Amino acid sequence: MVAAAFGAVVLIGTLLVATMATRDLDGGAHPRETPASASRIGYVPYWDQERAFDVVLRHLDLFDQISPVWYSLDGSGNVVQADPEHTDVDPETVRFLQENGVQVIPTVTSLHRGEWRPDIVRDMLHDAGATRAHIAALVDLAVTNSYDGIDIDYEDLYATDRDAFTRFVQQLADALHAEGKVLAVAVHPKTDEQGYDERNEAQDYRAIGAAADQVRLMTYDYSWDTSPPGPVAPATWVERVVSWAVTQIPADKVVLGIVLLGYDWSGGAGETVDFEQVQDRAARYGATVERAADGSPWFTYVDESGGRHEVWYEDAASAESKLDLVAEYAVGGVFFWRLGGQDPGVWERAESLAG
Repeated sequence: MVAAAFGAVVLIGTLLVATMATRDLDGGAHPRETPASASRIGYVPYWDQERAFDVVLRHLDLFDQISPVWYSLDGSGNVVQADPEHTDVDPETVRFLQENGVQVIPTVTSLHRGEWRPDIVRDMLHDAGATRAHIAALVDLAVTNSYDGIDIDYEDLYATDRDAFTRFVQQLADALHAEGKVLAVAVHPKTDEQGYDERNEAQDYRAIGAAADQVRLMTYDYSWDTSPPGPVAPATWVERVVSWAVTQIPADKVVLGIVLLGYDWSGGAGETVDFEQVQDRAARYGATVERAADGSPWFTYVDESGGRHEVWYEDAASAESKLDLVAEYAVGGVFFWRLGGQDPGVWERAESLAG
């Protein structure tokens, strides 16, 4: 979620009350009523915290949970700030949100001192002492700070880490539940058990779904910063991920990820951009926005140096097609990655779906 240059996307969600057919864990189908109240979650990145919290405060009645990206771990399993120089843990805002009915479930990531360090997570998983210490530290973090739970976002693991990660999730769930706290786990998207990469295989959807309270599907980065230009979260692919996920995980635990960012590719590399930046560039260079068959907006432009750019991103219209899947598959909610700089129309669509 945080991996690609802190890029990626987020979160909040919505729901419709309707009776739909959803898959059971054996792959069948049965009538099921969409939950009357699904989780609507927003991610607050520490590197753009002021804008993100401003979104939350302006749409306070829309959010059920907020996950500030504040924490990480060190080599001994201790919980530390993800980037000590730039992370601003804000207990006053935490209390205000909780007093207004919004749960705060901070995210613990593979970021360490602002750098992506999945190796630290891998080492912890294969060291029994470090694993015990880390679980104890996470529970202490939640209890001491009166957080409502913990969100684990440990990405880019190896296939050989699969069993160790499963055990970690199971043990952490037991420890948090003993204190009345929630466990959310972010997972890479896939449409079968193996997935397309080791990081997908490392995450056992069925086992994680049995232990955790929420499984947050990172249904974005179909195209990413080092891939060829293309849609970030094409709706047909997102649906394939969701339709398989609910055969492995109880649907009411599945939380669908909605990306609010995009990429501007030039010279073989993509730069993460938000909707406000995209609009500025399209206007500055007189670009014509087109829309792919799946609804993803995109455009090209040539900069002052003669460099050709191709931009794919998400807006309210492209997000809406994914929001519709919440009711169709009766999942437990939706998260937006991430708050700040997004198309303001997203919240209008979310408002209309939430009622």
